[in-house]
Amino acid sequence: MGTTRIKVIDLSSDQKKKVTKVSEEKPEKKAETKPVAAPAVKPKAPTKVRTRGKKYREAAELIDKTQTYSAPKALELLRKVSTAKFDPTVEIHLNVADKNIRGKVSFPHSPGTKKEKKYLIFSEKKTDAKNVIWGDQNSIAQIEEGKLKPQRDFDAVITSPKFMPQLAKVAKILGPRGMMPNPKAGTITDDPEKILAKSDEDSYEFTCDPTAPIIHTKLGKLSYKDAQLSDNLKALVLAVGQTKIKKAVIKSTMSPAIKIDVASTT
Repeated sequence: MGTTRIKVIDLSSDQKKKVTKVSEEKPEKKAETKPVAAPAVKPKAPTKVRTRGKKYREAAELIDKTQTYSAPKALELLRKVSTAKFDPTVEIHLNVADKNIRGKVSFPHSPGTKKEKKYLIFSEKKTDAKNVIWGDQNSIAQIEEGKLKPQRDFDAVITSPKFMPQLAKVAKILGPRGMMPNPKAGTITDDPEKILAKSDEDSYEFTCDPTAPIIHTKLGKLSYKDAQLSDNLKALVLAVGQTKIKKAVIKSTMSPAIKIDVASTT
């Protein structure tokens, strides 16, 4: 607490005494700082462990994971480890050297129903072709905004050279999905009808997964004969290039995977 002093001044006998009070300022109190409590850390939810069914585990035990099987042995084993009650699809998964690998393959035996391809075409020559979106400047803006999505609204892009500078705006969107037009793929042309005519042929496109250098495709149904599946596998290996394949596994729907030696197909 501060003290208060009183000073009396006598100006004259006829005047009243004036009293002046001088107060000492009280020292400011420092604000008390309370310790800030650390934010509560929520305990992490336990990671769910994926468990396989008994039949799958028994089938997986038939496969030597350290071994790479020849094509005939892999196909023979594939039939033993299949647990599906329906006619499953035979899948092949190739780890390749370059994520930009893509191309077409003509299978000797159709692996299944061919998906109708949808095209986004930038050209002044317009036709009444099916499964075609005719692109313009507005289409490019829609791709940027996510209103027109690759692999949902269209599967490939064809353009005339005139539109290439405008398509550069969406190269970061189309490029990683292998849809950016380029001369090697023949998707830059003044005559898109030729490409549309070729798409009707019995050929299948293969491309890498957007996130990794892996090609996923199918060879047919498990009900196919071994010779048919082997022929399709051989055609795929030749189309991709054996030297570009680092690893390959074959499996059917819901079955464990089997390492396969692609060199044994040629």
